[in-house]
Amino acid sequence: MEIAHESIASDGTRKFLVKLDDGRFVESVLIIHKRTICACLSSQVGCAMKCAFCATGKMGFTRNLTSDEIIGQFDLMSGHGKITNVVFMGMGEPLHNYQNVVDAVNILRKRGLSWQKITVSTVGIPDKIRALGKDTQCKLALSLHAPNDELRQKIVPLNAKYPIADVFAACKDYPLRKKNELMIEYVLIDGVNDSPENAKELGILLKQVPFVVVNLIPYNPVTGIAFSRPQKEKCEAFKQALIDAGFKTIIRTTKGIDSNAACGMLSVSKEKQIINVS
Repeated sequence: MEIAHESIASDGTRKFLVKLDDGRFVESVLIIHKRTICACLSSQVGCAMKCAFCATGKMGFTRNLTSDEIIGQFDLMSGHGKITNVVFMGMGEPLHNYQNVVDAVNILRKRGLSWQKITVSTVGIPDKIRALGKDTQCKLALSLHAPNDELRQKIVPLNAKYPIADVFAACKDYPLRKKNELMIEYVLIDGVNDSPENAKELGILLKQVPFVVVNLIPYNPVTGIAFSRPQKEKCEAFKQALIDAGFKTIIRTTKGIDSNAACGMLSVSKEKQIINVS
């Protein structure tokens, strides 16, 4: 495998188009902060989850990555600085490729990364969440995006199979603790899931899970998806409502948006492969 193309955003975020040995492509991102360098790794070519806001979901699913291909992304990006954190938040649903992701996590551990520096994100597959809690001690992130089943099913189609109650029951079985909270990822979409009522309902919902931190993500625009980002004031109001409800809440700093490297923006089209590789 090799880097076929690299783009650097104005904030220093580096996005890599990685060509796999079979000619398929994935994207990986290196997010550079003041004190940390975080590698965002892909676990699949495409994704079967079809979340409404996500560019990767529009690709469809091609295949799982092997553990060697997952670690290969880490190795390719390591030449640009010492990686301190790894998040499985790139292309694909990590728990849909369970064993290869766990094998990759264990390799990262052997290379010296602590459990707290490795985060696996999922839209919610209950049996795999429970398995992950037994097989690893990494941090768990749940892509929730809505406070009730009716709304979530419109954003995250898998919710029809695994409703919020089932997913939360699995999360409560995960070995959460004060320094290993459940990270709730919530993409704020203007006029869809960002109302004061949504915030209030979310605050009530989250009280059933111990040790929670909420990561609000203002929607990043994707070509062909008719959603928009809420105004900053609306995002701040949503954040404050959750803080008032007793939850540590942050608004994720948008990184790499001008190179389509931000959350929900990773995608590999045939046009991109031709343009970037040639």
